[in-house]
Amino acid sequence: MIEGLARPLAAVWNAVASALGAFYRVLGAPGKLLQDFLNGTWLGHSLHAVVVDVVIGGATAALLLDVLRVVFGVEGLEDAAIWVLGLAWLAGVAAIFSGLTDFKDTASGNERNVAGLHGLINLFGNTAFAISVMQRMNGNHDLAFWVLLVGYGIISVGSYIGGHVVFKYGYMVNHNAFSRGKRAKEFTAILPAAELPDETPTKATYGATALVLVRRGDVVHALKDSCSHAGGPLSQGELDGDMISCPWHGSVFRLSDGAVKHGPAGTRQVTYRARISGDQVEVQGPHD
Repeated sequence: MIEGLARPLAAVWNAVASALGAFYRVLGAPGKLLQDFLNGTWLGHSLHAVVVDVVIGGATAALLLDVLRVVFGVEGLEDAAIWVLGLAWLAGVAAIFSGLTDFKDTASGNERNVAGLHGLINLFGNTAFAISVMQRMNGNHDLAFWVLLVGYGIISVGSYIGGHVVFKYGYMVNHNAFSRGKRAKEFTAILPAAELPDETPTKATYGATALVLVRRGDVVHALKDSCSHAGGPLSQGELDGDMISCPWHGSVFRLSDGAVKHGPAGTRQVTYRARISGDQVEVQGPHD
C-alpha cells in the first residue's frame, strides 16, 4: 500500500536524489566532510535517527503541555510550550538536512520511493510546527494548539513510513549485521598466493562469504566484500593509500581494521586476519 502511494512520484524522488548528489560533488572535499557529518559517520550510525528522536519527543512534550492547559486548565505553561516546540522544530530542520543527505544514496525503486514519501510528509509536519510556534509568539495559543495537533498527526504518519522503510528495506542499517561472514577459528587457505596480485582489490570466497583481499608485498588485508552501507562490492572499488572505497556510494574504509573514513557508511567493515603461508593466502576471523 505504501509503495503504491509513493510510486507515482518516482521521477521526483529520482530527480531529488540526483540533484543532491550533484550538489555534494560540486562542493568537493568540504562537501565530503559535510556529508560525513550529516550521515553520522562520526557517530557510528545515522545522525538522522538521533535528531528524529528529539523531534518526536519534543512535539509530544509540547502537546502534553497544551493538553494540560486546554483540557485541565493548568496555567503558566505557555512559555514552556513555546520553548519545547521550538526545540522540536529546530530538530526537525536538522532531520530534513540529514535525511536528504541519506536519501541521495538510496537504492532506486521502492526503497527510494518510500523514503521520499516519508520525507515529504515530515516536511509538511515540521512546517505545521513552525506555524504553531509563530502563533504562540503572537499570543494565539489556542489556535497554535490545534495546528500542533494536526502537525503531530502528520509527523506520526511520516514516522510510521520511516519505520517501514527501515524495517522492510534495511535503510541506513548495517548491511552485514546479520551475516558477518563464515568463521575461521584457525588460519585457513582460501586462494593460491600466485592469484593475488599486488595493489589490486581481489575477490575471494571462503565458503559462502565473499572477501576482498589487498596484497602489498608479503602483507595481505582482508575485509568482507559487501559494503556495510548497502552491500556494494568493495573488490570493484579503488585503493587510495591505506583506504579502499566502495564503487556504489563512495564509502571509504581503512584496510587494516575496516574503520570508516568517509560515509555514507556508519559501521566498521568486517575484517579478517590474513597472511601468506607457503603458496597460499590464509584468513582467520572475522574480527570486530
